[in-house]
Amino acid sequence: MFNFFLPSKTKQILAESEQIFESLKRNRVYTQDTLSEKNLETILALEARYPALLKARDVEGLQQLNKESMKFGNKLFPPSPWDGWRENVEVFVVAAIMALSIRTYFLQPFKIPTGSMEPTLFGIEPKPTAEAPPNVLVQAYDFLIKGRTYSRVITDHGGKILGLKPGSFTIWFEYTDVYLEDDQGNREIKRIWIRPSDVEQKLGIYPYGALDLKDSHEHAEVYKPGDVLANYVTQTGDQVLVDKVTYNFRPPRRGEVFIFKTANIAGLDHERGPDQEGSEDFIKRCVGLAGDIVQVKPPYLYICPAGDSTSALASGAPSFAKEFARTDHYPGYTLVDPSNPDFPGTTQGQLSMPFNPYDPNVSQTYYVPVDCYWAMGDNSPNSKDSRYWGGVPRQNLVGRGCFVFWPFTERWGLMR
Repeated sequence: MFNFFLPSKTKQILAESEQIFESLKRNRVYTQDTLSEKNLETILALEARYPALLKARDVEGLQQLNKESMKFGNKLFPPSPWDGWRENVEVFVVAAIMALSIRTYFLQPFKIPTGSMEPTLFGIEPKPTAEAPPNVLVQAYDFLIKGRTYSRVITDHGGKILGLKPGSFTIWFEYTDVYLEDDQGNREIKRIWIRPSDVEQKLGIYPYGALDLKDSHEHAEVYKPGDVLANYVTQTGDQVLVDKVTYNFRPPRRGEVFIFKTANIAGLDHERGPDQEGSEDFIKRCVGLAGDIVQVKPPYLYICPAGDSTSALASGAPSFAKEFARTDHYPGYTLVDPSNPDFPGTTQGQLSMPFNPYDPNVSQTYYVPVDCYWAMGDNSPNSKDSRYWGGVPRQNLVGRGCFVFWPFTERWGLMR
């Protein structure tokens, strides 16, 4: 405690003695199964002398003991050119084991891939823009702080789009190759680093003659040389921490954001990710517990708890009130088309034609099965959730969403 006030030489000898003492113990532990009984006794005797000398700060005694320890240690454990590498590898392995243990049992990072939980959590969202990308410094700042990237693709020869071909670079980076051909037969391939479905639905880029998914008009674009094929900004998915401890001691509560596996859920067991390929986990909000009756009557969500006969507006999270009021970009809860063969609920009221998911005169009711939870996305019109495939079995739970750690937007911090 008071080593700070000691002479520098004394502090140096104390530090060297502690290092030699620790090195002696470490080498003894590594090799004690192969050491002779005599050598083991000698090492233990040397180790036993250190604590008292260090406590008394006996410099002369420590110097003499260090000489004895070094002489015997170098004879028994000759230095190796690989000692430094070995220590570095040990540190790396221990750090890796600790990181994997924390990830497996305590906190797991998770990336939001889709917009089903907007505006609570943002997924990977490419948005077209008419503005040119900013300079490199601004782009670097926007990526590091806001998780935003800019992309601009220019044609060489132009022409008509012959087709879109998906691809991937490792399992994390998906892209779309756009094939074009002009009137002179010149062909080119332009790569856009997002999935084909997003190239069409988000950027509005379709093969020549294809029908638009939104309004079914036929695409007849012909690009000139130097035309902008794609100009968009991509918002990376929010990076969150998943608490894997809490649900070992208590079940999920209404209103909590939770993560669960899709395995063995009818309609989801063949999906590899939360509304997309690449993962086997979904992230939604828990709105109902086992035995609850859940009713959607746009824009409201009513819950009749198990064993009760009275329904009330859902509570337990600030997002519920915002959904009902449709404020802060919350869209309110919506209906799903009951013509879906896997629709697990019942519909009351006269459905309009064409189907209107926002119809306030129609309601849909669901019963939460035993040992299950009802999961719904905050972006109700664009969320594939329990309204389509039923409850989440208890054994599928992964953990509770607790913290958004990147990017540093208004959503950074504790999850609600």
